[in-house]
Amino acid sequence: MDVSLDQLLAAVQNGGDDPLDQVSAAALLKDQLEHLGDDLLDHFVTRARSDGRSWTQIGEALGVTRQAAQQRHGGLLDRIIGGLTDRRFQRFTPKARSAVVEAQNAARDRKHGTVGTEHLLLGLYAAGDGNLATVALDHLGLDRAAAERLVDARVAPGTAAPVKGHIRFSPRAKKTLELALRHALELGHNYIGTEHIVLALRRVEDGVAAQVMAEAGIGYDDLRAEVLVTLRKITGDA
Repeated sequence: MDVSLDQLLAAVQNGGDDPLDQVSAAALLKDQLEHLGDDLLDHFVTRARSDGRSWTQIGEALGVTRQAAQQRHGGLLDRIIGGLTDRRFQRFTPKARSAVVEAQNAARDRKHGTVGTEHLLLGLYAAGDGNLATVALDHLGLDRAAAERLVDARVAPGTAAPVKGHIRFSPRAKKTLELALRHALELGHNYIGTEHIVLALRRVEDGVAAQVMAEAGIGYDDLRAEVLVTLRKITGDA
């Protein structure tokens, strides 16, 4: 792989010079790398299952029992939602976690089979009043009602039976959560909040959320500037 230790060191150091902040940022990056490794393995386990391989065979390939392989990689647990309580997501703020959970609810309400960027956008609004992302969006002219209207104009409700259980995240939604980490590191933060998620959503240009924000006249630079202004107001660092 092209990722080197020097690149990872630079990513952490670019976020700030304080040694403790760098320790926190390094821990955040480590969690994300472990998460990506899990997703990599899950991808090929799912592929093996689609190819007709048994859990016994997959367990042997992993060096674990059939039961352990099935419990770890079985389809009953969604990797992202199920992971909200483990260490991968320990640095997500409560409202950021809530936004991810509410994104799945938004997809379920619309009978959609995957969670897309549009659902993450709606999840931010459903995460509770006063979160930094929606405060910034409101200031830029995109309130919850407008966001829901623009999303529904682009993505029709599903026609199948109601979706039950955990819903998979689309590749664009997964990319958004990965970019949220990058934004946190760039801003020198040792947590992932709603502000990082909304900036990541705007960066995924081919996602519905970015298209909705573009139609509302919200560009990435304007959004980032508004997020920073709002952040300074909240923290009192005027």
